[in-house]
Amino acid sequence: LTQLYDECYESHPPIIENFLYPGTYIFAGASKIGKSFLAAQIAFHVANGFDYWEQKTTQGTVLYVSLEDTYQRLQKRMYQMFEDASSDKLFFCTDAKPLGDGLEEQIENFITEHPDTNLIIIDTLQKIRGGESKKEQGTYANDYDTITKLKKISDKKGICILLIHHTRKQKSKDPFDMINGTNGIMGCADGAMIFVKDERGSNNAKLFIAGRDQPDTIIEVTKNADTLIWEA
Repeated sequence: LTQLYDECYESHPPIIENFLYPGTYIFAGASKIGKSFLAAQIAFHVANGFDYWEQKTTQGTVLYVSLEDTYQRLQKRMYQMFEDASSDKLFFCTDAKPLGDGLEEQIENFITEHPDTNLIIIDTLQKIRGGESKKEQGTYANDYDTITKLKKISDKKGICILLIHHTRKQKSKDPFDMINGTNGIMGCADGAMIFVKDERGSNNAKLFIAGRDQPDTIIEVTKNADTLIWEA
């Protein structure tokens, strides 16, 4: 214990104060409710160092791995949200290797090329999962191992890896129980954000946030019908 106290460890600032910290985070919600738009907001604000929902950000290079989109769709989305506002610290890609089969090396290479990287968003988690056998799929051990592989990178580099994921259709009193998969996902991750709309067609939603480095938080947000930006 004395040796532990005497050790000097490098500290890393929050990506967004009271919201997002270094580590591996799950960002889950139902399909087609606006997760990618909210994730794009996060990416844009961190890359530019702009306050996000009145919370300070730590500016850094951001990589958005958008595996369910084309560049044309990304262009349309970003222009609708931010018009011609840009950033030379925000990068996109629409293709990546699976986890355990090259993705880790791709991430490491990107960070080597951009040493100030502090946020990598992967949309979606399912798209990067390796070819597990049917026996392995859906097991606690497999889910835990998947997050562990990414957590090793976020811990080593002091960055945040934000994994966009889906929730189950079944409702729960605890929103974090709605994360699709076993408890191995939430158990291994450093934090999670659950995005829940009041109802499918509503522009109002709640963002439930829990993590090792922050208090549990609930943020009520409303979607701007013109820009599709989520406003707190």
